[in-house]
Amino acid sequence: MNNALKIIVLSLLMISAKAQSVKPFSTEGLSATRANFNKNLIKLDSVDIDDLPTPIYLFSRDGKQEINIDGVTVLTNQREIIGIKDMDLSEESIKNISDRLIILDKLQKAYSEASNDEYKSSKRNKNKIVFYDRRFFAVLRSMRTTLKDFKNMYAANQNDKTKIISVAAMRSPNIDWEFYCRLIQVEHQKTLALTK
Repeated sequence: MNNALKIIVLSLLMISAKAQSVKPFSTEGLSATRANFNKNLIKLDSVDIDDLPTPIYLFSRDGKQEINIDGVTVLTNQREIIGIKDMDLSEESIKNISDRLIILDKLQKAYSEASNDEYKSSKRNKNKIVFYDRRFFAVLRSMRTTLKDFKNMYAANQNDKTKIISVAAMRSPNIDWEFYCRLIQVEHQKTLALTK
């Protein structure tokens, strides 16, 4: 009985330690994972398909999440952005920032998937891989810039009405709308196929 209790306690401690070592989701983490993969690829001049970075959404995740992007913590619940930590935001401001971040989130995952698909292709095209990776990193930078601009704008001494107008007037990130529209069409087709 004593050994069984020790094993249970040890197992719980290991699970707890593993849970504590999990890094929170961030653009920095996604960027570092892909950059390290690319560095290893250059060193080894080959790719192991099993080591490809896993494309993930930052914001569209189940449950409650906190995603830290350059010191700004975005709060999500059931795949929806519900606020930003330490900021009292209006519903309209949350919607404006959410619309931008959700589009960027879809794009970063899609570019990561496209790069991985090209690695897996029997007719691998290195130029396409470089293109998709560059777009992936550019979208992550756009996320950081969007939140930095938002934080600076929101921190300014403005009344609530002016803040809402300022957020709505924020510069839009540079987005490949053609790629995004194709992405939405594919998602729509998958949804239709599931409902049949």
